[in-house]
This record gives sequence, structure tokens and C-alpha cells, in this order.
Amino acid sequence: MAKRILIIDDDVDFVDLNKAVLESNGFEVETAFSAREGMDKVQFDAPDLILLDLMLEKHDTGFSFAKSIKADPRYKNIPILMISAVASETGYDFSQEQDGYWMKTDGFVPKPVEPDVLVQKINALINK
Repeated sequence: MAKRILIIDDDVDFVDLNKAVLESNGFEVETAFSAREGMDKVQFDAPDLILLDLMLEKHDTGFSFAKSIKADPRYKNIPILMISAVASETGYDFSQEQDGYWMKTDGFVPKPVEPDVLVQKINALINK
């Protein structure tokens, strides 16, 4: 059975492109364009992995969303791969190793991300 990925990002072009990439790699893909819509989809039918943008409604919405997922016993084991252009937009770089205390995600990739790198990261987290 195909693994289900939920992409939560407010960039329609990014969502469309990566939905196509992931579907062509055998994943089933759901999309959400806000944290609230994403939470509704997680609660309705939990995915195998969440691909989460950092900057949604606010600059730190992704962090808040990840924290609430990881605090919920029903969803805490869903891997979250955070994706963001924050490094290229602000010059501030961060990583799971350095910032894992407050970045409640299972991985991080900077935007833009090569499709093969994205698929590789997703497979690594799902098969962990």
C-alpha cells in the first residue's frame, strides 16, 4: 500500500510541483495550505509523513504546528520533515542537530530542494 504524505505549505506552485514528484515516486499525497487545514487533515486521516513549511500564517507557524503534533499521543510518531526557504531569505541557517530542542521535527531541508533529495529524505524518515 502506498505511503501517504501530507504537504502543508502556502506556496501553491511548490505544493503542485512536489505533489507531482511524490506521486510519480509512488506516494499518495494530500495537501493543505494552512496549519489549521493541515491539522484537520491529520485528525481526519493521519498520514505516514508530514512535509511542513516553516512560514505559513506567521513566520513560526510550522514550529507551533510540529510542537502540537509531537505533544499529541495519537500523532507523535508521525515523522515531520520541515522545509523552508528561511535560510536563503534571512541568512539564518539551522539544523536538526543544533536546533532540535525547539524544532520538534524529524528532519529539515532547505528550499529549493531537488526532487531526488526530497524523496530520499522522505523514504529515510518513513523507513526509520
